[in-house]
Amino acid sequence: MRRRRRLSYDERAYIDVVPLVDTLLAVFLFLAVLAFQSPITFLAVKLPFAKEGERSSLSIFRVQVFPDGRYGLEGKDISLQDIESRIRENPPKIILIEADEDAPHKFVVALMDLAKRNRVEDVLIGVRKRR
Repeated sequence: MRRRRRLSYDERAYIDVVPLVDTLLAVFLFLAVLAFQSPITFLAVKLPFAKEGERSSLSIFRVQVFPDGRYGLEGKDISLQDIESRIRENPPKIILIEADEDAPHKFVVALMDLAKRNRVEDVLIGVRKRR
């Protein structure tokens, strides 16, 4: 029988946990970024492109117009009459209309007319900026 040679400390197998920790840290960072995303960013509205546009950080009344003519407010479907009653309860200075590029024009005009009737100071149209 052959005698087993004893391994020295340097020759023993070991598991390096540094790459594992780095990978887990990257996964946690990715999940943290996803967790703090606003649910409004996942709307089904596809904004049209424009050469000029700017980001807005004001507190404004945001209304979405979907391609089938539905209106959305805070992620929920809402009727034009309900939008008007909300504007009358708490009149905003600015309304941002985020209309899908395929939404019929008459629904956007109806919303703009509603804003004008209720004396809203500014009506903005949301677009995506070309890069």
